[in-house]
Amino acid sequence: MEDTKPTQAQLAQPRPVEKHRRRGALTADFAANGEALTLAEVRQLLSISRDQVGAPPAPDNKVYKSTITYVDEFANMDASLCEGMRGALMARPGFLNNFEIAQIMHLRPERVEVAVALIPSLERYAQGDESEEYLAGLLEEVRTIARYGAGV
Repeated sequence: MEDTKPTQAQLAQPRPVEKHRRRGALTADFAANGEALTLAEVRQLLSISRDQVGAPPAPDNKVYKSTITYVDEFANMDASLCEGMRGALMARPGFLNNFEIAQIMHLRPERVEVAVALIPSLERYAQGDESEEYLAGLLEEVRTIARYGAGV
């Protein structure tokens, strides 16, 4: 039997991301790709899975109930805010990775310095150049969306 493990070169290549109908819209296939999600998006996916026609009832176990309780308590935005924030952060493909996008959406840092302290991988943009200015603009846009809604 032949070993089918991926090579280092294959692992280093970025995974293709399927295009969604609306930029930032959350769909069930989004989670299937193993993308990083915020708690609000997890809550939305759990709700979608329960509300589908013909879907089995929600599991009646302690782990599932604890998960729902945790997500409901700590999710800090609704679906429209998720879509707006994710759309804004994905506007320049390749600038931020999926983990950074989810963290910025959840934490909403005020300044680049705070973002770098909370998300160390963003340090590559804290060099005082145009990429730092772009990141600062994204952080401001995310806070504006959180404050005034996704229609801003």
